[in-house]
Amino acid sequence: MTATALPPGSGAAPGPLVPVLPMQDGPPDAVGVAAWHLALSNLIGQEVPHDLLGMWLFPDRGGVMLLAPAELGRDRLEFSAPAPFLSQYQIFLLEERIRQAGYRSVLAIPIRDHGRDLGLAIFAHLEAGRYGPTQALRLVSLMRQVVPTFALLAESPPLALAAGPAINVTHHNVAEVVARAAAEARTPSEMLRLVSGALQPLLPHERIEVAVPGLMRGSWALLSAGAENRRWGEVPAGVSAAVNGLISRAAADGSLMVGNLRSLQLTWPAYRETRALLRVQAVLGIRLSVAGGEEAWLLLGGAAPDGFRETDRELLRVLAPVIALRVHGLRMALEAEVIRTQLASRPGQNRAARLAAAFAGTPQWSEAMGYFVDDLRESLGFAEVRFALRWSDDGFVEFPAGDPRPLALLPVHPLPGSALEPLFEETVPYLLLGAEDCNLALPLRLSGRVIGALELLQGPITKAEQLVPSAQLFADLVAPHLELVRRAALARR
Repeated sequence: MTATALPPGSGAAPGPLVPVLPMQDGPPDAVGVAAWHLALSNLIGQEVPHDLLGMWLFPDRGGVMLLAPAELGRDRLEFSAPAPFLSQYQIFLLEERIRQAGYRSVLAIPIRDHGRDLGLAIFAHLEAGRYGPTQALRLVSLMRQVVPTFALLAESPPLALAAGPAINVTHHNVAEVVARAAAEARTPSEMLRLVSGALQPLLPHERIEVAVPGLMRGSWALLSAGAENRRWGEVPAGVSAAVNGLISRAAADGSLMVGNLRSLQLTWPAYRETRALLRVQAVLGIRLSVAGGEEAWLLLGGAAPDGFRETDRELLRVLAPVIALRVHGLRMALEAEVIRTQLASRPGQNRAARLAAAFAGTPQWSEAMGYFVDDLRESLGFAEVRFALRWSDDGFVEFPAGDPRPLALLPVHPLPGSALEPLFEETVPYLLLGAEDCNLALPLRLSGRVIGALELLQGPITKAEQLVPSAQLFADLVAPHLELVRRAALARR
């Protein structure tokens, strides 16, 4: 543990420097918080003895989070978040609850910044009369020194700690607790933290992550860094390599248990390498899938080599369906938000929004496709629009927009060696074609796979690549409708 001087303007009396919770590598985990709490309690105890130091955090996003000790969670000491300060009545009730537990001396100290309460510390002693005015002033002075740490914690709450009153988690109710934690989460990172907190009593771990498929085959994105107005496919190669290295060792049932990462030259997947990640020695994982759709992976990291057991693996098997549903829902919500943001911010997207309504409300396919092509040409400036659809494992059909011929009557082109092969095989996000790169090909994506290509020909010279984000929205919009046509044709051949 390191130490910090008094914050400027605190007015606190000189005294021992309090331990600081290291956060240079991101939010701390449960082990780090527990170690910091123990060091802080031991240091303060030299000046003001106490039998209990309870600490709560009030995150910026709202709610109440028990920091330490974890045992207090079983006592279900519930109270509402400050608005923006705890009232004296709330503080009195909390102190009285602690006294009822057998502590005869109790003192609650809000950890207060200028604008609000960041947290709360409760000191308690089994003997009466231990906290007079002198002791109270000294504790207030010492707790002022943790204000900077609590301010950072409020911005980035600790990993693997559940917000709100802790629940006594058992093997009988763990599925219900995890489902509730996942459902209450508003963001992917919050879901990971809440689920981790629910799992911690039965399945201790240092890290938690969910890897979801990226846009390219074999690429993975991390749910902890949930997309903010960007697509899931923008992933560093190192992340995908780390995930692929782990899941290559999965069992046939979709479970994964690696006892020693270093001996196998494997790493924990992360967007940024930190010293804290070096503590991860073992990994436990489970494949997540909804209705047989594309798969994600839940990964837990442990500090001790071979620290996970077969009973832990069995627990994840039971919880996988519950977590998979929430991961799927969060991902779909984020993708929808990405599209809404892009529709509102990029040229031509308002037209794309209208086209969605046209496809939904126009009874004639050819008429709706006519609207689509006209608006695409006007919006992006390409003279010709063409489609390519996968027809077999190694073949595709290609036709210009408005071609009246049934797909079954079109010639089938071999996919291997064709210009579109990299797009179908998901090794590139788009293709620039033609002598002056004025032709553009984008994937038609559906349920995590490429079913074909949207080809835009004779576009603005030297500008085609700049139009990729807008053009991809048109491709995503028409893809499900083309898939219906493709499947109907395949069924009749």
